[in-house]
Amino acid sequence: MSATGTGGCGPGPGPASGTGSGASNPRKFSEKIALHTQRQAEETAAFQEVMMDITSTRVSRRRRTDLGAD
Repeated sequence: MSATGTGGCGPGPGPASGTGSGASNPRKFSEKIALHTQRQAEETAAFQEVMMDITSTRVSRRRRTDLGAD
């Protein structure tokens, strides 16, 4: 993938960006970072919740197996 030209992939400075839009880019960029950070935190929380469910299921299954073996 090439980021040169107007058909480049993703945001970033390139030959098509003008000097007039440079003043608003830092704010937009920081907003994008904030959104990305928020999404990442939500995804991490969801992942941790799933992992806790898996762990509790394994522990309860192990306890049932241990109780049945005695």
